[in-house]
Amino acid sequence: MAGSPASLADESAADGLAASCATGAPCPDRTARAPLRVALILPEGRAAAGVDAAGAWLARWLDADPRMALVEIRRAPPAPAPGGALGAVARLEARAVRLPQAAPLPAPRLEIGAAEVAVDLTGGGAAAWEGDLPPHGVWRLTSHAPGAGLAEAMRGRPATEVALLRETAGGAQEIDRARYNTKFLAARNAAFAAEKSVQLAARRLAALHAGAGASAAPRAGPASPPAASLAAYAPRLALALGRRLATKGGRRLGLAPGDFALRLCPGGALDFDPARGMTLVPPKGHYWADPFLFEHRGQTFLFWEDYFHALGRGTLQAGRLEGDRLTPLGAPLEAEHHLSYPFVFAAGGDIWLMPETIGAGRLEVWRATDFPLGWERAATAFEGRPPADAVLAQVGGDWWLFANFCEDGFGDYGSELHLFRVDGPRLREIEPHPLNPVVIDAATARGGGRVWQEGGRLYRASQDNTHDLYGWGLNVMEITRLDMAGYAERRVRHVRPGFRPGVIGCHHLDFAGGRVVIDVRYRFPRLARG
Repeated sequence: MAGSPASLADESAADGLAASCATGAPCPDRTARAPLRVALILPEGRAAAGVDAAGAWLARWLDADPRMALVEIRRAPPAPAPGGALGAVARLEARAVRLPQAAPLPAPRLEIGAAEVAVDLTGGGAAAWEGDLPPHGVWRLTSHAPGAGLAEAMRGRPATEVALLRETAGGAQEIDRARYNTKFLAARNAAFAAEKSVQLAARRLAALHAGAGASAAPRAGPASPPAASLAAYAPRLALALGRRLATKGGRRLGLAPGDFALRLCPGGALDFDPARGMTLVPPKGHYWADPFLFEHRGQTFLFWEDYFHALGRGTLQAGRLEGDRLTPLGAPLEAEHHLSYPFVFAAGGDIWLMPETIGAGRLEVWRATDFPLGWERAATAFEGRPPADAVLAQVGGDWWLFANFCEDGFGDYGSELHLFRVDGPRLREIEPHPLNPVVIDAATARGGGRVWQEGGRLYRASQDNTHDLYGWGLNVMEITRLDMAGYAERRVRHVRPGFRPGVIGCHHLDFAGGRVVIDVRYRFPRLARG
């Protein structure tokens, strides 16, 4: 999509991880400029689901970030809720569905000074501000408008777009945009977009503080949502609920609906055909995902996540590939918590393994002592705030850590990409990128494999988590800018499901020795062949 949220080459953006300095590494000095004076406009009384959580998150972020100074909190009436049948359905769903509860609004210290910019979470925009407008206007998110997020779910849109608008005396201008995965329940989708999108405002405030200004180039395509349709929603909702019930029934029958299997294909990441190759079907009661290949002493090894339904968690497995035959070798790591995403790489004469260890509450890096099954823990980071699907890449003289974090009550790791400059695999020094999150886009943000260089270009594998399905699609992103002043990437390959019968998703790739391995979501993987 032209002008997508992935392109931030000339902007500074917020560090959506204000607490990332808890890693033990020193925070970068962000106080060279005077703090930006910000006012918040919050709804009076009980706000719509997701809005209270957004206000609490933004207040905490403003209080913690030295680039910001929260000078005022105003209260204004919330925008009116939708009425009629649409409003009745939304209210009924909100009562029937358990939505995340907002954390209490903190009591941040208020700094002295007049606001330079105001952020409105009532949906009223400039109308919610009494008196002269701040120099940089009043900002509002379209996700906080009456009925926002309902129509996308009702019409089955794969993604919900949110625009950040700047309102001044001269009118309203879009200054940023993001995409989020559309949830199948309208009330849940509205709450999800309302809470998640506040990070869009935060990163734009940081851009303003860095001197990027409050304007932005026009975006391609409309930002306004489609019209809601109850007539379209009823059969769509019934179908979605029916699929979920069928999935539960299929699991009881051992058909493992929607599970992942691995697929080997000839070629490279940029040119392989996912329809050509063979599927490695996991044993009954398991699914296989997150594969990584590694060549060592003339042999090709495969590392992957082996999720065992009876355990309710993933384990790691390693095997040797000889042609199309996989010889399992055993578990490289053992743990009582979930393990996945076994990113294996070489650096400094050693072999390293950096799996996803959210269950341990941190990021862990292991060094091989007897490859492929002998490992010792070499580093930990992000204690209490573990990332998902993290990878390291050395580009030029710098090491970079790419990772996805959850900053919401919905447990979503798929919408934002964070970037850090580090000293290497031991993670002794971790410097958050001032653009964090450098990508806010459910279609491209979450990692789906390693970062690599090919033909003088830099690429990143990522997931497309739209269409209300985790692991719907797979991307190859070309990174066109990577430094501490900017980040930009563009999608150069998009692998969608449907390339073989029964395939409903794919979300990870790796490659070595003229072959590619991907993980593929099948409607019924036990029936997959070829």
